[in-house]
Amino acid sequence: MSIAPTAFVGRSVRRSMIDRAVRGRATYVGDIPVPGALEVSLVRSPVAHAELLGVEVEKARNVPGVVAIFTAEDLVGVGAQSPIWDLAGQRRSDVRALAEGRLRYVGEPYAVVVARSAEAARAAARLVTPKLNILPPVLSIDAGLAPDAPRIFPKWPDNIAATSRWQAGNVEAAFAQAAEIVGGSFTSQRVHPFSMEGRGVIARPEADGSLTLWTSTQSIHQVRAALGETLGLAEHRVRVIAPDVGGAFGMKAFAYGEETLLAFIALKLDRPVRWIESRKEAFVGSYHGRDERLDIEVAFESDGHILAVRCRGFLDKGGDVCGSSIGTVWASGAMLTSGYRVPAVDIEVKGVMTNKTPTGAYRGYGQPEATQAIERCMDIAGRRLGLHPAEIRRRNLVRPEEMPFTTATGLTLDSGRYAELMDMVLERIDFDTTRKRHAVMPKGKLRRGIGFACFTELTNFGHSPLNRLLGVSTSSFDIVNVRMEPSGHVRVFASQTPMGQGLEVVLAQICADELTLPIEDVSVLYGDTLNASFTGYASGGGRGTGVGGGAVALACRNLANQIRRWGAHLLEAPLEQVSLVQGGIQVADDPTRRMSMAAVARAAYLGQSYPEGLSGGLEAREVYDPPAVAFSYGTVAAEVSIDVETGKVKVERLVFGHDCGVQINPKMVEGQVCGGAVQAIGATLFEEIVYSDDGVPLMLSMHDYLVPLASDVPTIDMVHLETPSPFSVLGSKGVGESGTIGVPAAIMNAVQDAIGDAALVDTLPLRAERMVELLSRERV
Repeated sequence: MSIAPTAFVGRSVRRSMIDRAVRGRATYVGDIPVPGALEVSLVRSPVAHAELLGVEVEKARNVPGVVAIFTAEDLVGVGAQSPIWDLAGQRRSDVRALAEGRLRYVGEPYAVVVARSAEAARAAARLVTPKLNILPPVLSIDAGLAPDAPRIFPKWPDNIAATSRWQAGNVEAAFAQAAEIVGGSFTSQRVHPFSMEGRGVIARPEADGSLTLWTSTQSIHQVRAALGETLGLAEHRVRVIAPDVGGAFGMKAFAYGEETLLAFIALKLDRPVRWIESRKEAFVGSYHGRDERLDIEVAFESDGHILAVRCRGFLDKGGDVCGSSIGTVWASGAMLTSGYRVPAVDIEVKGVMTNKTPTGAYRGYGQPEATQAIERCMDIAGRRLGLHPAEIRRRNLVRPEEMPFTTATGLTLDSGRYAELMDMVLERIDFDTTRKRHAVMPKGKLRRGIGFACFTELTNFGHSPLNRLLGVSTSSFDIVNVRMEPSGHVRVFASQTPMGQGLEVVLAQICADELTLPIEDVSVLYGDTLNASFTGYASGGGRGTGVGGGAVALACRNLANQIRRWGAHLLEAPLEQVSLVQGGIQVADDPTRRMSMAAVARAAYLGQSYPEGLSGGLEAREVYDPPAVAFSYGTVAAEVSIDVETGKVKVERLVFGHDCGVQINPKMVEGQVCGGAVQAIGATLFEEIVYSDDGVPLMLSMHDYLVPLASDVPTIDMVHLETPSPFSVLGSKGVGESGTIGVPAAIMNAVQDAIGDAALVDTLPLRAERMVELLSRERV
């Protein structure tokens, strides 16, 4: 493993210190004690597509302990929630928290039971009966696009939610003169984000007429805004608290109807209410991920240079335009050129409605799908043109001196040493020697292959004016407030909400380094709209360190300047000679003229005399709106074996090269990358939500849905570069999604290498039965 040193590492940080300093809790929504809370059970659609003619609830009302039952007609004054991504021309579904008139997917809630116990609520929910007129379901992208397809929303002229397109250069001329054209239809299957910690909501009305809502979310301010929109509540009357979120992976990045529903019931009944998601509910009611197809063609010159890319992309959006809307396939289109120089593009993407659970954000957010398509094409083109897979990429990768580089889709690559990192990875895995060894191996029970893929990751998502152009309905700035207490202890009121990845530790590190304090002298407060600072886009889009951490750094620099001014005043020294040193202030190089931070803080709060222009206390507030996005990048190399008899694919080795700019905490960077890579291995080899012919999902438990075991994951060998971003306060870029982006393409390239050219590897997952079918073509 290679971990590069940074300016932020060097202080000994013990985990126990970090726990005391910045965590101080380990409470999930289901563990929140709320005396007198009633239990809520949602009644969800058992069918994929039907007219909802009515709901029979009388039997359910007679169950002992039932307090109330609500259907859509009872939600008086409750409006529909707007999606965060609202692209130009996008259609609106106007679906509310409970379905009315039509059911559009198995799992869509259409009634809710409130009872004095969870058992009574569940028992009553089983007795709620819908009156249905079953309609034919639409269960695939092609079925949704068919001219005669049943309309998911009858008022729409078709099942297309939105379309986005990028055009640059003369694509037709490029394809006309191309020496080689490669392409295919590359499919990423529907998967579940599968957080071990399910969602949950508790709503409690307060005596003053306000509302407190606990929810498992990455986005407390967005949930608050959604409640304001759907219920007409003034946002200052709503307090949203996110306890320990646990796994989120983008699935919890947007407001859900359950939050509106629980808030409405609590205010209606004037009682606290609680809903905790079951595992079965999670599979049908929480947003799914991926489910895209990219039909791509790439035109090449004879020397391997890319001339143009043409693509039509499709997202199976499921039964509602909600949350991220078609943002994932938008990201696939925008990122399709990756880190390559592509002079001409014609890329169009569509979101297609079907009768499945809606898809939303999932770790990688359309970028693994784009990387799969372009990296498979690069490998295919290299073989056809007689070029080494590294050489064809080297000829097309943007060079460091060309950056910042604007792609044909309008994104600006900020910094990077793409080819250098690729070479480091190939050297670490000994790519050429391994290929030669495989070539001379006898074809026995095992086939072996090696492949790699380059990728880029869009991070530090922002600049607020850009959001408007992209159809994102929120800002992207973060506000951070930092306060030094009279004791010298510092409280950081952060805007980001950690999700188990240790972001609170990174924010504490940034603060401690800026103020020269031990990390145990820093507390990070987050996850509560009453005291957490505001964030526009919330915790997602690789924004934690680059944007949230940037705001912390700026606020701490403001505070450090105040401390220096107090120090100059107290020590009667010129300001330019006073600096922060090891938890205190000191004049020039004279250790005898020094004060501890606590002494400075006490003086600032005593207020017996003030530096010119300052008043009492030590507080700072800063707003950071990144000037542009930043791109992490990397290369992933994989060696695989395939059992010819069983079709099982095993990843034998994985080398992951990664550059996210300046690393604040290398151990956490490693953990984030490795964790994402494990998820990607699962999505590449076995994970998939499969539906029956009538639209019923067949994966409803951990028994049905296959996730990777420890035995499926090899040791992940890390290789790092650090190329600071010019668009980041700290030079840092995001890292949370990197692990998922390049791994599928690398494994697919390795599998293609193993089986040869008898069949095209273009569809995930690479489950055993699919591999047996591909291998059978070799024997024909």
